[in-house]
Amino acid sequence: MTPQFGLPTERGHITAACAIATVLALIYVLAHIVYNLYFHPLASFPGPFLARSSLLWRIYHSAGGRFHRRIYEQHKIHGSVFRVSPNELSFAGVDSWKAIYGHPTAGQPTMIKAEFYDIYGSGFKSLCIGSERRPEKHSRMRKSLSAAFSTKALIEQEQIINSCVDQFVSSLDQGDGASERGLNMTKWLEMIAFDILGEMAFGESFGCIESGKPHFWSELIEEHLFFITIVDNLRRYPLFVTLGRWIMPLTASLRDKHTGLSREKVAKRLSKKEPRKDFMSHLIRKVESGEMDQEELTAHASTLVIAGGETVSTFLAACTYYLLKNPKHLGRLQTEIRQKFSSYADINATKAQQLPFLQAVISEGLRIYPPGSRGFPRISTGGKIDGHYIPPGVDVYTSAWTVTHDEQYFKDPFTFNPERWLDAVSEDVKEASQPFSLGTRGCLGRNFAYVEMNLIMAKMYWKYDMILVDNSLEWEEQSREHVMWTKPELFVRFEERKHD
Repeated sequence: MTPQFGLPTERGHITAACAIATVLALIYVLAHIVYNLYFHPLASFPGPFLARSSLLWRIYHSAGGRFHRRIYEQHKIHGSVFRVSPNELSFAGVDSWKAIYGHPTAGQPTMIKAEFYDIYGSGFKSLCIGSERRPEKHSRMRKSLSAAFSTKALIEQEQIINSCVDQFVSSLDQGDGASERGLNMTKWLEMIAFDILGEMAFGESFGCIESGKPHFWSELIEEHLFFITIVDNLRRYPLFVTLGRWIMPLTASLRDKHTGLSREKVAKRLSKKEPRKDFMSHLIRKVESGEMDQEELTAHASTLVIAGGETVSTFLAACTYYLLKNPKHLGRLQTEIRQKFSSYADINATKAQQLPFLQAVISEGLRIYPPGSRGFPRISTGGKIDGHYIPPGVDVYTSAWTVTHDEQYFKDPFTFNPERWLDAVSEDVKEASQPFSLGTRGCLGRNFAYVEMNLIMAKMYWKYDMILVDNSLEWEEQSREHVMWTKPELFVRFEERKHD
């Protein structure tokens, strides 16, 4: 009879192999922790233990949606720079804006965008203005797109923007807008922003205001951005890259739906031969001349809709909340607008941008709730940032939320106070607020965004008296941040103004 010792011996080998594998894995992890804490080029920089030793601190807090607050808290503890993860530094000094995003000092190469932008730009065969990391390629793209955002182009485009804004404003006191429930302005401001960008990038509105419902495109962005947050964490360790590949297919159908619709709408716009002054009219000529292919054009258009629509709607919703919570500032704004324009028809972007208090309100809204609160990551090239030598290859950024809520730059930083922007003797450091970034890769659509913001605010506050339905709402506390903001509901009741 065969001895019964084979099976236990085999099990013993398996157990021993598992034990060895476990020990080796522990040694690997511990070796990484020891290296990150004591031998990594960033070992001298402060930060929480889990942030200096591993990705755990970053993953936990970024997934929770309050990353901007946790970064702010760590800067309060550690000062103007701290270690967010083993190879990542957050800065909160005003000088870091220029060091990271401005023109490089003599002899220094330009910092390139971090690998995060590879995730951001996935789905198209061509890179776009948002995802192109190489400075020289980005410069070429920016030059190609600049004509679409020139002052001359914006004047030509205002008629299209106005038609969308007028439809939006005339809808606000209809149905729920005049009821006790009010309108959810978080959604309605997303809807108008997307309708405008649809007109400008694809030659037709998404029809959100007309239908009274958000387009699915704006609805899927929030979910997709959460997965981008997760994958951005996983890409930082080779062992987790495979896990990241497992997660990405979960959003592939959303991504493919998005890119498919973009291609369909661009093809439709290219088929139209009638003259039209929108973003595309400037770029179509480049496609026809061979300077740009259709896939790159589509990638640009898609990015403009997502980035432009989300950032403008975020600002408008936040600014609406802060104004309605501060009747003194709201009253001053309405008085300025209503005294400047004797009729609704008189309102245009050029005149609106000449209103000093309206511009102060916009600046303060962008400061207190910056659309890009986390910062725009770059890869260091080896040099000084805010007085610290940073070795090459490190992810660095300025925390926009932290620097705009720092008492050394803004008095009472958590108070919504537009008057700070009009005070000639104010000690506030205004350049600490850079909502559109700066330098050669600052937001190309900045001037267009200001046209949108000025037109919508001037017309809305000229025509209506507005009431916040839920006074207990704490806007920032109920917001979550995953690359961009996930905003709470904002119900507002509209009453057409009583003319004097």
